[in-house]
Amino acid sequence: MQENAQEAQERLDSIATQLRQDSAGVRIAAVNALVLFAEKDPARRQDCINILCAALRETAVPRPDDDDGENGGEQWLAWGGDRACRYLILTTVAAHLRSDAAISWRGHDFDFSGVVFEGSRPQVGAADRMPSFVDAGLTSAEISFAGAQFTGGEVSFAGAQFTGGEVSFAGAQFTGGEVSFAGAQFTGAEVNFAGATFSGATVSLIGADISGGQLSFAGAEFAHGKVSFCSRFIGGEVAFIGARFTGAAVGFLDAQFIGGGVGFLDAEFTGGEVSFVGAAFAGSEVNFVGAEFAGSTVSFAGAKFTKGRVSFVGTEFASGEVRFPWVEFSGSEVRFSGAKFDGGRVGFAQAKFVGGEIDFTSAQFSRGLVDFSGATVWSVPPSFDQWATSPASLRLPAWYRPDRQSS
Repeated sequence: MQENAQEAQERLDSIATQLRQDSAGVRIAAVNALVLFAEKDPARRQDCINILCAALRETAVPRPDDDDGENGGEQWLAWGGDRACRYLILTTVAAHLRSDAAISWRGHDFDFSGVVFEGSRPQVGAADRMPSFVDAGLTSAEISFAGAQFTGGEVSFAGAQFTGGEVSFAGAQFTGGEVSFAGAQFTGAEVNFAGATFSGATVSLIGADISGGQLSFAGAEFAHGKVSFCSRFIGGEVAFIGARFTGAAVGFLDAQFIGGGVGFLDAEFTGGEVSFVGAAFAGSEVNFVGAEFAGSTVSFAGAKFTKGRVSFVGTEFASGEVRFPWVEFSGSEVRFSGAKFDGGRVGFAQAKFVGGEIDFTSAQFSRGLVDFSGATVWSVPPSFDQWATSPASLRLPAWYRPDRQSS
């Protein structure tokens, strides 16, 4: 039995050596041999996966210079062969993570840290589409995309299930192409985008369900491109602690905050656009404590605050514009206590204050404009400090007197 184990290890070592050869044909044959080995020997499956992932982490053959006529042919062949091998590995991994896989690799660890995803179809001139992780089961394992670079093409995790274990995109760079998590389910895993940079790609979480576990964008920067969180937040914790919104278009269009917690503590909104248009705050605890709005345009147009808590305690509104048009406050606890309004514009045009608790006590109105004058329903008005004269930067409905509000 010991001899069989030794022979198996020697065969694995031999295949791994072939996977490092220059010949694309030899490398592709080695990939197929590893897949067959993994399917026949469950005890060695993780070893085979580790070797395949290590091959992806190797430095990719650079794209040839189009103007190099003398060496271009050989370089194009080397580049194409390298891409073909990488594409085969990713396709194989994705196929074994789907629910219809004949032999499943779910529950195993995968290390894609530092891998460059750039549209790895091997054919020159073919559509730049990455292998699809649609319906992939990323469950009860450690899966790392830490430091990975998404620079072009399309990468899809649509319908993927993150139900346990740890998945890391920490420090990943999303600089081009499209990355989709549409319809993905986050029900228990720890998924980490801490320190990731979104600077050109289109990233979508449309229809995703976040119902458990932790999803962290702590320290991430949204600089350019488009990121859509049109998702349902029904449990777990989602953190944007210290995240920087400096230029990207980030949307929570029609998002549903039903349960769990969503935190923007100490986040910086200094550029770009952030949209909560049509969002429903109906049970989650959403926290902007210590956040700074200093240049972004942030819109809550048409949002409804019916349950749960939303806190802007200690938030600083220094410049830019934060809009609450057509918003309905009917049941949530929304607090701006201690917030600083010293620049920019905050508007509540056509807003309806019909229930819940909206608290502006201890807020500082020093510069800029906070405008409630366009509110259409004021049956349960916000709470303010008792002033002899309202601050110049605070515009209330003409018929409203803060000193007459009930205690």
